[in-house]
Amino acid sequence: MDKLLQQLQRVGVHYIKSDSVIILEILENRHNQADEIDMLINKLLAQLESSKLKKVKLECPKTFLDSLNFTRTKMKIVGERVIYTRTLSTPLNVSIPDYEVWSISENKSISFLSEVMDKNFIDTEKFLIGMRTELPSQAEKMYTVYLINNEPVGVVFPHIEPNTDREGRIFWIGIHPNFLGTGLGKNLHSIGLYRLKNDFKAKSYLGITQVDNIPMRNIMVSNGCIQNKSTLISLQYSI
Repeated sequence: MDKLLQQLQRVGVHYIKSDSVIILEILENRHNQADEIDMLINKLLAQLESSKLKKVKLECPKTFLDSLNFTRTKMKIVGERVIYTRTLSTPLNVSIPDYEVWSISENKSISFLSEVMDKNFIDTEKFLIGMRTELPSQAEKMYTVYLINNEPVGVVFPHIEPNTDREGRIFWIGIHPNFLGTGLGKNLHSIGLYRLKNDFKAKSYLGITQVDNIPMRNIMVSNGCIQNKSTLISLQYSI
């Protein structure tokens, strides 16, 4: 399976493998390599039967999916997302609010995130363990807490996407329920961008969100991000 993933990487399919799922990502149309990509994904899905992994997720441009004959018949469409990008080589030109970086293994970190995510303590801890599995060298410095008068109001997880040219992303972002609807999302996102540029040394930012997530889309635009023309189709295969 690892050999197949490396072959997919060579033809432009980015992947992340955790203990439970493989995530495949194609952000550009690669029509010249469509047949090879389709064949490799088909082989990967076949090997899932004999592995410990039970799920494969794929995101690719809507226009490219039509070229993946095997893939589109085997995988189920589960959503549509939109991409926003911005360079981080220029100043952000925003005032950055107060923030702290917390350890992902402390009880206060898990408890606060469980409130923000509206999940129980155990499920939240599993989320953070999964993040550490996917991003082992970065996870401990990602947990970034937005503070107002020393009170935590939100959390953002900036990181460098592996196997890219210092492309910055946000693993997850959320405002505490007590502060929803107060317009703090833009500030929280700007903290993430600031840390990507200054602490993670990212050259660029790429953000992806659901097509119908209008608040997040507006936040990215307000922080200088530009929407890509093509949307991504999200697919999933489970056994």
